[in-house]
Amino acid sequence: VLVRASFQTREFEERFLTLGVPYRLIGGTRFFERAEIRDAIAYLRVIAQPDDDLAFERIVNTPKRGLGNATIQLLHQAARGMDASLTRAAQLMVNGDDLKARARNSLGKFLEDFDRWRGLVDDMPPDELTGIVLDESGYTGMWQASKDANAPSKLENLKELIVALEPFDKLGGFLEHVSLVMDTQENSDEPKVNLMTLHSAKGLEFDIVYLPGWEEGLFPHQRSLDEGGLKGLEEERRLAYVGLTRARQEARISYAANRRIYNQWQNALPSRFIGELPAENIEQSTGNPFLGAGGAGH
Repeated sequence: VLVRASFQTREFEERFLTLGVPYRLIGGTRFFERAEIRDAIAYLRVIAQPDDDLAFERIVNTPKRGLGNATIQLLHQAARGMDASLTRAAQLMVNGDDLKARARNSLGKFLEDFDRWRGLVDDMPPDELTGIVLDESGYTGMWQASKDANAPSKLENLKELIVALEPFDKLGGFLEHVSLVMDTQENSDEPKVNLMTLHSAKGLEFDIVYLPGWEEGLFPHQRSLDEGGLKGLEEERRLAYVGLTRARQEARISYAANRRIYNQWQNALPSRFIGELPAENIEQSTGNPFLGAGGAGH
């Protein structure tokens, strides 16, 4: 299974796990193990479980809040001294004199944010809450302002995380689901579905290749078109060629007629690359129940 963007692997990973289909992710990190996803989930864990020290420490200064190593060390010392969690130690230290004023104010604002978010848990769907948390914490803004070449992909992954939350009524249910997914160990001895991006597939060949998500805006990717113009389009076309030529016997292309994004259905158009394929080599079907709303050719 070859996808255009790394965020697309999430739904396949979860579905394979649900069905018990062994898979390997090549050239990348499993969705819930990606750094930005672990950061986001750490925020959610501290909301649901204030005494989760690992989650608290992961995001207390992410994005930067002026809480350096010295402050974190003081928090650890205080927590050990009172045999309490880092959250509890922080709550006490913001009312004391052990921290410098800037660190105390920053830490106090951090704790106030979590108190406010916890107040929303029972009245707001988890996907909406997560969007608010990522925005109000500054985490989304951090990646929007980042010059890191991977920042756009990280933002796409964060959007996909919110999509992953949509089926869940309770935050706790989603966190349990993530724990189960993360605990799944790969058995290297059994045959597996290979899952990767088109970029990672260069030089590899397989008997049958599935190419999902051939839709305008996704493939060719809108960012490539916006930033590269005709040159970007040609690079996307080369990627399409890479995908098709990975198949020794058969390539199956699919696209969705509409996608559910942020609780709204959005219409999608088939990729222009599908129309460029030689008709004599195509068998087309529409509305296949295994593909959802959309079509496929092979």
